[in-house]
Amino acid sequence: MKKILYIIIVSQLLCSCAFSKKKNLDTSKDVLTTGLNKIDNLKTTEDVIKFAKLINPDFDKDNFGQLQIKSTDLIINELSDCSLYKTWNIQNWQKVDLNNDGKTDLLFTGYWYSTYHQYIITGSESNQYELFNLSDNIDYACKILKPIVIGNKNELLVNSYKTDPETVLTEKIIHFVDTLTYKFDSFIEKNNKPANYDIQYIKFISENFFEIEIDNNQNAHYTCLNIYNVSSLKDNFYKGESSEKIDKVIFKDISELLDYINVSDLPNEFSIDGYDFSTVWLEIKFKNGTVKKIKDYGYQGTYGLNAVYNKMKNIALQTDWK
Repeated sequence: MKKILYIIIVSQLLCSCAFSKKKNLDTSKDVLTTGLNKIDNLKTTEDVIKFAKLINPDFDKDNFGQLQIKSTDLIINELSDCSLYKTWNIQNWQKVDLNNDGKTDLLFTGYWYSTYHQYIITGSESNQYELFNLSDNIDYACKILKPIVIGNKNELLVNSYKTDPETVLTEKIIHFVDTLTYKFDSFIEKNNKPANYDIQYIKFISENFFEIEIDNNQNAHYTCLNIYNVSSLKDNFYKGESSEKIDKVIFKDISELLDYINVSDLPNEFSIDGYDFSTVWLEIKFKNGTVKKIKDYGYQGTYGLNAVYNKMKNIALQTDWK
């Protein structure tokens, strides 16, 4: 638990608000433009480590130990409370087309910040690489992923765990198996029966950091207070309050994502065991007048919700607030 607590605290600091050049900040992925799909050429673990550090330079910093990719046997031995890693025959790294775009992607288990994570690096048609952190709870909760084939598509099997407050209060980890698919530029829970809502507005609040609301008339309102002034942070949010117009495609994309994850059917609250984690709130108003509110303590609600959070954070970072 201490390891996970430390990771979350660090991720909280990355959300501080200050004046800076705005660019895409998504703590689950980093982007690097290149002219070649280098994933196809990776042959050894050393090649994979070098490539991962190229995609995410933070992996190469000594602050908390550089990224390691240990052997599969060593990972199995050290994850003594996660026997499923061996049972599912997960490898320390492998190449597979996980977003089904015809290009080779990379799935690897990295040891960083003194804990194990599972990452995916995908390559797009525009020759950009994206890094996704899909599990940083392997040591604590055996949250692991394995590529599978459903029909003619590659998907991800995930050994997830319940994070509703009632379950967390029992101090027991209750696992369930789910399937992730690549949609809306993210890996989210596969759903064969999406809803069809008529959404009026979407509001996202990051505790102590910023609040942003967008509506179906292309309006965006943003508020950010510089409560935590840490000068060493990068990719900081704009400080202040502002209203701007946004492209209608942005609202449409997030609305369709909320349809896909059936947001109104999700629990109203998610939580994890521990203290001093970050909390986010999501609020959606529908045309029929109903309002759905979700409180997520620890950012561990669902993969679909995290995709929504990231899209809302990107609006906050990419909009030219004045």
